Amino acid sequence: MKLHSIALAAALCLAALPPSTAQAADAATAAKPGAAASAQVWDLSQLYASDAAWESERQALAAELPRLRALEGTLGSSAKALLAGMDQMSALRRRLSRWAIYASLKADENTQITENQARRQLASTLGNQYGEATSFVNAEIAAIGRAKVEAFIAAEPSLAKHRQSLTTMLRMAEHTLSPKEEALLAGAAEALEQPQQIYTLLTNADLPWPKLEIRGKTVVLDQEQYAAHRSDPDPAVRKQVFDAFWPVYKAYERTIGAVYAANLRGTVFNARARKFSSSVAMAQADYNIPEAVYRTLVQEANAGLPTLHRYLKLRSKVLGLPQAGYQDMYVPLAKPAGTSYTQAEAEALTLAALKPLGEPYVKQLGDAFKQRWMHSLPQRGKRSGAYMNGSAYDVHPYLLMSFNGDYNSVSTFAHEWGHAMHTVFSNSQPYENSGYSTFIAEIPSTANELLLSDYMVEHAKSREEKLFALSQQLENLRTTFFRQAMFAEFELASHEAAEKGQPITGEGLSKLYLDLLKRYHGHEQGVVKIDDLFGIEWAYIPHFYRDFYVYQYATCVSAAAFFAEGLAKGDTALRERYFAMLKAGNSADPYPLTVAAGLDLASPAPYRALVRRMNRVMDQLEALLAEKR
Repeated sequence: MKLHSIALAAALCLAALPPSTAQAADAATAAKPGAAASAQVWDLSQLYASDAAWESERQALAAELPRLRALEGTLGSSAKALLAGMDQMSALRRRLSRWAIYASLKADENTQITENQARRQLASTLGNQYGEATSFVNAEIAAIGRAKVEAFIAAEPSLAKHRQSLTTMLRMAEHTLSPKEEALLAGAAEALEQPQQIYTLLTNADLPWPKLEIRGKTVVLDQEQYAAHRSDPDPAVRKQVFDAFWPVYKAYERTIGAVYAANLRGTVFNARARKFSSSVAMAQADYNIPEAVYRTLVQEANAGLPTLHRYLKLRSKVLGLPQAGYQDMYVPLAKPAGTSYTQAEAEALTLAALKPLGEPYVKQLGDAFKQRWMHSLPQRGKRSGAYMNGSAYDVHPYLLMSFNGDYNSVSTFAHEWGHAMHTVFSNSQPYENSGYSTFIAEIPSTANELLLSDYMVEHAKSREEKLFALSQQLENLRTTFFRQAMFAEFELASHEAAEKGQPITGEGLSKLYLDLLKRYHGHEQGVVKIDDLFGIEWAYIPHFYRDFYVYQYATCVSAAAFFAEGLAKGDTALRERYFAMLKAGNSADPYPLTVAAGLDLASPAPYRALVRRMNRVMDQLEALLAEKR
C-alpha cells in the first residue's frame, strides 16, 4: 500500500518567511524586468507554525508506527477489524503526508540550505518506515481473498471508502510477496531512492555554472537562467547560451550516467522481484493502465513525425534561418506588443481564458489566487521546474514555479493551477480516494494551457499578436506531445537495455538520446541540425527519475485537446463529464474514467486527432502569413 499522495507530489522545513534582501536581489536579476513585482512566496505556517511543531509531530508519528505493526494478522478476523485497521493506517498516512510536504517544500525553495535537505531526508526515512510497518498489508489482503473481502465490504458500509484500495491490492496479489519479502523490499526503498536525491542535489546545487556577458550584464547561467535566455531573439546569444550551458552537463556525463544507471537497475530489480514481465508493465500496474497505451503513443508519435517536420520547417522559414539548429527551438516565432507579464496579468489572462469551465470554477480559482499557495519568486538555489503538491489534504495545494515574465511563465502558471483545482475537486472525495493518477492529472492542467492559447488567438489585437498566439499553440503541441513522446521512447529503450543486462553508461545514454533527437527533428532530412553535444540533454531531465511518468504528458495533451475543443463550444454535457472525472479522484481506475468520458487512449484515434489539430493550426498560421500587409 503506497503512501498517499507523496509519490504523486515527489514532480509533483523552516517556518515560511519573506526572502532575505540578498534573495530578493537575486530574484530581481533572475526575472525579466518587472516580472517579479507580483510574484508570491508561499505560506508554510498553515502546515506547521514552527520547526518545533514539525519536530514534535515527527516524534509523535514515529511513536505510532509500532501500533501499525501490531495490526498484522488481525485484518481478516472480521469486517469491523478490517475497517479499524484500514482507518488507523489511513489516519496516520494523512498526518504523515502533511508532515512530509512541509519538509519537501522547504527543501525545494532553497536546495543550498543543508537543514532543509536534512528534513527532507528525515521525511523520506519516516515515510519508508511507514512502508515497512505496513508492508504486511498487501500480502494479508491477498491471503484473505476476494470473496471474503467483498463480503466484509457488504457487511460494513464504512469500508466503502477503502474499496478501491482493497480492490487494487487484490488485483495485485500475483505480484505481492510473502510478508517477510515485502518487509525486505520496503526496507530497501530508501536506498533505491538515493539516485534521484543525488541527481537533484548535484544538478541544482553543485554543478559549476558559467558566467556569461549578455548585453552588458553578467549572468550566472544556471538552469533557471538557461531557461530564461534560451529563447533570446538574437541567434548569436542563443548559440552562446547553448555553447556555455551544455558542456557543464557533458563534463559530468560519466557521473550522471552512473546515477541514472543506478536508478534503472533499481527499477529493474523491483520489477523482477515482483514478477512483472517488464519495468513498464510494473509502472502501469498500480493504476491498471493497459501497456498498449504507452506503446501506441510511441508508435503514433513516430507516425506523426512528418507533421512535426512540417512545423519545424515553418519555424525556420518564419525566423529566416537558412539552417535551424537545436539552439533555435525555443525562440518564439512572433512577439506581441507587450512581451513581459506580471503575475497579476497572468492571473487575469488565466481567469478570462478559463470562462468555458463555468463561472463557479472561475470564481473559486480567483479566490485561490489571493491566498499564499504558490512560491513563484525566482531565487538562487530554488528547485528548477514547476509542480503542484497536493499532499496536505486538510490544508490546500501548494505550487512551485519561477515566474520570469515571459509567455511560457503565463502558460506554466495556468498549467499548475489546473493541477491545483483538480486537487481541490478531488478532495471532495474522502481522504482515502482523494488522490489521483498522473494518467488523469495532466488532463486539466494541459486543457488550461490549450484554453489559454485559444483565448490568445481569439483576442489578438493585431496580426502580430495572432501570429504569436498561433505559434505558441503549435509550440505547446510540439513540446507536450512530440517532445514528451521522445522522452517516453528514451525511457523505454533505456529500461529495456537495463533489463537485457546491457552496459549503461553516460556516453551510451547520450548516443541513444542523440539518435532520437536527430530522428524527431529531421536531422538527416536537413530539417534541424543537431550537434552531437546536445545528446547530453537527457541528463537535464529530472522526470526520468520518475520511471515512465513523462509519457502521460503526451497522452494527456491528446485528451486535453478533446476536452478543450468541446468546452470552448459550450458543450455543457461534456463539461459535466469533465468535472465528474476530476471529482472522481481515485475512486476508480483512471483508464475506465477516461473511457467513460469518451476517450480510448490505447487506440490511435486520440493521437491522430491531435496531429490533425496541429496541421489545422499550421494551416491558419500559413494563411495569415500569406496575407498582404
